[in-house]
Amino acid sequence: MKPLHMFSEPYGTTGNISDNFRRLLGAPTLDPLQTVIRESIQNIADAAKLGLGPDIYIRIRKLTEQQVSVLANTVLKDLPNEARSKKEFASLLSQKEPVVMEICDFNTVGLGGPTRADRIPINTKRTDFIDFLRNIGTARDTKLGGGTYGFGKVALYKASKCSFVIIDSQPYDSSSEDRRLIGCHIGHSFNIPENGMQKRFTGRHWWGVPDLEDGVVDPLIGNDAKILASALGFPDRDMTRSGTSIMILDFDNGGEELLTIGNKIAGAILYNFWPRMMRDTPSDRRFNCYLEVDGLPIEIPEPEDFPPLDLFTKAMRAARTESGNNIIKMLSKKPIKELGILAIEHGLRNQRRSLLSEYSPFPKTSQHIALMRPVELVVKYLEGAGLPDTRLEWAGVFITSSEHEVESAFADSEPPAHDDWVPNNLPKGHAKTYVNVALRDLRFHATTQGEKGTGRPIYQSGPPLARLAGNLGSALEGVNGEGAGLIRTGGGGGGNPRPICAKSTSPLFIRLEATKLGTVAVFSTDVRQDNRKRGAQLSVMASIALEGVKTFQLDEGIIIQPTIVSITSIERRVEIMGSIFQLEGEEGTYEIRVTVPKDCAVTVEANVLMEEQI
Repeated sequence: MKPLHMFSEPYGTTGNISDNFRRLLGAPTLDPLQTVIRESIQNIADAAKLGLGPDIYIRIRKLTEQQVSVLANTVLKDLPNEARSKKEFASLLSQKEPVVMEICDFNTVGLGGPTRADRIPINTKRTDFIDFLRNIGTARDTKLGGGTYGFGKVALYKASKCSFVIIDSQPYDSSSEDRRLIGCHIGHSFNIPENGMQKRFTGRHWWGVPDLEDGVVDPLIGNDAKILASALGFPDRDMTRSGTSIMILDFDNGGEELLTIGNKIAGAILYNFWPRMMRDTPSDRRFNCYLEVDGLPIEIPEPEDFPPLDLFTKAMRAARTESGNNIIKMLSKKPIKELGILAIEHGLRNQRRSLLSEYSPFPKTSQHIALMRPVELVVKYLEGAGLPDTRLEWAGVFITSSEHEVESAFADSEPPAHDDWVPNNLPKGHAKTYVNVALRDLRFHATTQGEKGTGRPIYQSGPPLARLAGNLGSALEGVNGEGAGLIRTGGGGGGNPRPICAKSTSPLFIRLEATKLGTVAVFSTDVRQDNRKRGAQLSVMASIALEGVKTFQLDEGIIIQPTIVSITSIERRVEIMGSIFQLEGEEGTYEIRVTVPKDCAVTVEANVLMEEQI
């Protein structure tokens, strides 16, 4: 293989942006690893224009000795004539097994179009290559797309200790001869004395095939590109697997173990892109994500099975269909305009399945609204007030209107990292009003959730029995200082005074059981008699928890009703089938078994009745 040639970008006659390019990303609110994952996949979303959901393959690996040799002798035969860049590349090439990160996409359009920003044929429609590798800050060209500036590429260079990436791309609807490979480094500006003058360079360098006229390098193409990509260990691709692979050389892992980094990446993917990973996301929009670290696959759970995203996915479905337990249309009054849909769901706080608990980006208790535009990429999570009952949590989703004026207002308010909505980024006018009004109302709804009390019935998703049992048990753990166990009556010492009337405690969830009747939830209540032991009967009633109402208040046939299977006296070891237990003046602990319809949570009410009430 012939070595690639390096071209260092000189200053133009009217100047250049120089190494300030490094600062264009601004100050993202996310850490650097989340930023590179977020920005890269956002770019992939904008490139998925083929009617198919993109396959996204992220890999962290160590280059082999042979691959390092190819890198040194074929790609980096020429090095920049700037001291800091030379030092960074020397460090890269001195490593026996340098670490690289690869971010690859398939079923996308790839980097097609012209390769020179100064030579664009008339009627050219696609400029993906020059937008990604040549130009700086190109506006989005995807309707309702994720990116508005194209600054995501800056994050790639920041993730490399030597600010160097190699791009391998197969554009869609082109021949195998259009396979393209090029390297790019963003260093520091520098000067070289020439004919009594200082010739200045911006710090950008490319590696490829030089143009015979001016020496500017174009990408290596065709079979030569394919051979070099294979020699460097890039994933295989051909004309049927269009898309782009990006290799970040000397990946900055911050000194952490690669497996730790892999788990962080899995968390970042879920945290930012779960709406596009849901089971019922349309196939042409669904992200199919794969992650590999040092040769080992890393599982990326489905969001429906990964609390608190299980609750967010319910809110997402409600927002998409505008049908759910708590749907709010956000409106601007002056001018009158629909700004978007807010959906909020309440549920039991399921046990967290942390990919890496110490570094998990997910909150221990969800009390947030996920903000997004119609592209369904999470911009940020707006935190609100938690519910008084720590066994419960809530999740909201707000999707802006797809109407052009509104969607553009929110897109234009985003900083380069696309991780916030900042009204002050907009000039005074309708657009700024839309964003201000939406954020004001969203904050109101987020902060008032905690005022709604714990008695509001709620939906609860229904994962498999064993996991659901563990989740519910964990959600109730710690209640009353004794976990999800029984509330015992006082005894010994001074004791507790007898109640004026016989009564029972509020039933507490204990566990789930698999029976011939299906899934059965077991609740526990304590009965205390008054001094005259007038409590004659324990009467219990079950209902499905819904937002604002209980199912026994609904019309019949709307939903399958839970039924009381039995009541058991723990002390007397007596089980009675049905919802009535004759107390005959006895007190103690009673277990209540109730059927659980699929994808629902049940609540139980218990009352002690006296003879005159029966």
